[in-house]
Amino acid sequence: MLICKIRHFIKIPFIMLALFSSPNLFAEGNNTEIESLWRFATQLKNTVGQDVNKLDAIIPVPLVREDQNIAERLKAAPFSIEGGIEITKMSVRLDPDNPGKIYIISYDVANANILLEDVRKTYPQLKLIDVPHGHSKDETFSWITPVDKNGNGIGFGFPYAQPSYLKNMTLRNFVN
Repeated sequence: MLICKIRHFIKIPFIMLALFSSPNLFAEGNNTEIESLWRFATQLKNTVGQDVNKLDAIIPVPLVREDQNIAERLKAAPFSIEGGIEITKMSVRLDPDNPGKIYIISYDVANANILLEDVRKTYPQLKLIDVPHGHSKDETFSWITPVDKNGNGIGFGFPYAQPSYLKNMTLRNFVN
């Protein structure tokens, strides 16, 4: 009886070790979240330069004016995308020279814990375009993807205060 208890007691650490040493066991959930965020960002990037109404099919909440007197600045209430990542502080700027056309989309990414190395797995040609000067904890290290045929790209902001984790994303035309 004692030998059976000892064998059972010894098996538990080995099972735990096998579970926690499996590299894909817990990464799978994070990969699903990240892939969902990349799909969402790509959909938004493809709307830059397009009519603002195209966002209705992508964003699950309505866009409203940030200021009733400024038609070119819109915002959205926080929402979650597939995989549970929360999108906050979404701002949509319309092109002042082309009424109703999307100029810039930016938002914060909450509860995702996405590292620069996670971004590089999908976008290996990231280019650093801005480095903080250390004047504010809100400054970010800014990276962009290569631009598409329309000049549109995805920008990633990693905060000066905690540069390990993705804080915000910007989708815009980086050529003009």
